[in-house]
Amino acid sequence: MKQRKTGIRFLIILLLSSVFAWLGGRTVQKEKEEFPVVDWIIELEQKDTGVIKAELNARDEAERQQEEAENAASSASAEEGEQEGNGSPLPTDREGLRQRFGQAVIVGDSVAEGFIDYEILNPSSIIAQKGLRADSAGEDIEKALSLSPSHLFLSIGLNDLEYCAGDSSRFVKEYEERIQEIREKAPDLPVYINAIMPVLPAAVEKKPVLGYVDEFNAALKELCETWGIPFLDNGDILEGHEDWYQKDSVHLTSEPYTLWLTRMEEAAGL
Repeated sequence: MKQRKTGIRFLIILLLSSVFAWLGGRTVQKEKEEFPVVDWIIELEQKDTGVIKAELNARDEAERQQEEAENAASSASAEEGEQEGNGSPLPTDREGLRQRFGQAVIVGDSVAEGFIDYEILNPSSIIAQKGLRADSAGEDIEKALSLSPSHLFLSIGLNDLEYCAGDSSRFVKEYEERIQEIREKAPDLPVYINAIMPVLPAAVEKKPVLGYVDEFNAALKELCETWGIPFLDNGDILEGHEDWYQKDSVHLTSEPYTLWLTRMEEAAGL
């Protein structure tokens, strides 16, 4: 019994020491008036040490759980902060994208060249050149087919806006010839056609023919439906991001390319 009393008193002394330190040297009378801890400690003296320890452990566990909950909430908030302004997640890591597109090939114009310029893809996965049009893309497509790709993506049309003088029917006629060539040489090859990326109004002011993007895309989508080819319209990733355009209001900065590539990846199931 004497040992039990001694143990209780020892715990009480520790608790009193903590209380006095926390109150910053206030008088015992003030402590008792404002903080009823003294009565609580006297009450503890009547309890078994095992009960006291259990209560202290329970309090510590409750504090630990609260801290974990706060940390989890903080992590969730940080994850939400990593979302793009348009609600899209941050792009997948570039190395992973390069690996998944290792056997695929993209054929495109100067906008598609960004996949090389910004080192988004390995050079072997992209065949692109400035000024490429649907009528002149035959050799580039043939080169792509010679690589025996697992998937073929086309991103052509920007230069056709001016070359076809806004005539979308002429544009799809030339594009359809390219599709026929692909089907003759690689009938089972999965093919995906990207829409023409939108341009900013400033570009249309300088060159009005660029204002036919929507009309050309509508005609291209109809062509894809006729051939049973997936049409990938990814222009929405640029909405609200005028800062993702270069000074010419046509070509793009590096930011949208991984998002664009991720869309192609999802469509093809890579």
